Amino acid sequence: MDSHEHISVIDKMAELLDVICRDGSGNPSDLSRRLGIPRTTVHRILQTLVDLKILTSTYEPGPRLLQWAAPAYGQQGLEIIAQESLQRLVGQFHDTASVYIRTGVARVCIGRLEGTEAIHHRVHVGAVLPLHIGSAGRVLLAWLDDETRNRLIQQSIAWSQVSLPRVSPDWRQIRREGWAFTQGERDPVLASVSVPIFDGADHVAAALSISGPSGRFDRPRVLAMVQELQKEAQAIRVRWQSIDPGNLDQEKE
Repeated sequence: MDSHEHISVIDKMAELLDVICRDGSGNPSDLSRRLGIPRTTVHRILQTLVDLKILTSTYEPGPRLLQWAAPAYGQQGLEIIAQESLQRLVGQFHDTASVYIRTGVARVCIGRLEGTEAIHHRVHVGAVLPLHIGSAGRVLLAWLDDETRNRLIQQSIAWSQVSLPRVSPDWRQIRREGWAFTQGERDPVLASVSVPIFDGADHVAAALSISGPSGRFDRPRVLAMVQELQKEAQAIRVRWQSIDPGNLDQEKE
């Protein structure tokens, strides 16, 4: 294959990814018809993208693509605006504080500040985690309609190969109380508590979380965390709506 053929394949791959990322998924027949690319070529490119974990087996954005996208999401400014809140939360509770967004069938960490205790939860910006596991995932799912939520959970299970937790979440309770707590779902020694960050249209834009060793998450402390998390989530929302995007680069310096 010469260089021109390589470029042609890359062009077709980019066109396929454009459609899939815009629509959320795709199938070979529909993609072939819409893009005017032979179905066999579409299928071959899709299979390569699946093998590379750029797409899932159901042709949705996969973990590798999401990890590449994470830095770009950070440029939207939410992780910059959240830094003051993360600092206050870590300063008060000494455990790791993070911000997650939903991307396809996963949740991606776009902001974090590690805890100050000798033993603390380590998570890096850009980490791609299953959507159906952990308190942040529950918060990101709870406000969706039942059909969408169930579909995303099944798709998250399919690409992550992580089964459902033993205890099913009470989605109504999460929405009513405005927070979620999990213990030992992703790691047997970890616990986390999360609240939603709403955008101006009252949609859940992100989850604000505190995580750490389970032994430090007794109920009185969890309730104290919830109170501060909700206060900081509201502060982030207000600041996010009022800030001039042109000033974000200055704040980052």
